[in-house]
Amino acid sequence: MIYLILFIEFFKIGIFSFGGGLAMLPLMQEVVYKYSWLTETEFLDVIAISQVTPGPIAINTATFVGHKVGGIFGAIVATTGSALPSFIVIIIIATVFSKIKNNPKKEFFFKGVKPVTLALITFAGIIIAKPTFFVSDYSQSLKATLIFITVFVGTKYLTKINPIIILLTTAIAGAFIF
Repeated sequence: MIYLILFIEFFKIGIFSFGGGLAMLPLMQEVVYKYSWLTETEFLDVIAISQVTPGPIAINTATFVGHKVGGIFGAIVATTGSALPSFIVIIIIATVFSKIKNNPKKEFFFKGVKPVTLALITFAGIIIAKPTFFVSDYSQSLKATLIFITVFVGTKYLTKINPIIILLTTAIAGAFIF
């Protein structure tokens, strides 16, 4: 029964998420907490691991959650449920895109989806920021804030650093600082 629930829930997440993996995180968080599959700390750890492992964050997160809940088969079921809607939509779009590429209603659809995508990605940022910056340990909040500001300013204003280098450097710094 758990495998059917995993598949259905991650399939629904895959269907109703526009904007990529980060836009899926609020929906995944809701499902994970609804079924008590992970604690808040475990979910944040899964997100962190999903970001540094190769592949899309949504697929990686689904795989980790599925594995935690149902082992190897749970990982396969959750991953399939998460990826299948995108696969189906791409097949449909590839089939009919040439017929609708000049249709103005297509533009209205994309104009409506953009704000929803932005809201979901913003909410994903809040999910990650809340337990990182707003904790009772003031020194931990300060350290996290300093790392954030340093990385933000460094990547936005000072230089174009490869994101892989940034991830590895901050992961190592985090291991020593925290």
